[in-house]
Amino acid sequence: MESNKHKDENMWEEKPPFLSSWKRLYSIVFLNLVILVLLFYLFTKIFS
Repeated sequence: MESNKHKDENMWEEKPPFLSSWKRLYSIVFLNLVILVLLFYLFTKIFS
């Protein structure tokens, strides 16, 4: 039982597969979302 708890703690401390921190990864994902929303808004305005 103790070893499972230790594995769970290590899982939360792992770094993301790329970039150096989870904060940077989430920032990139959020920035990507904002850019997409803006692009879709512009396309809607231009082609409507």
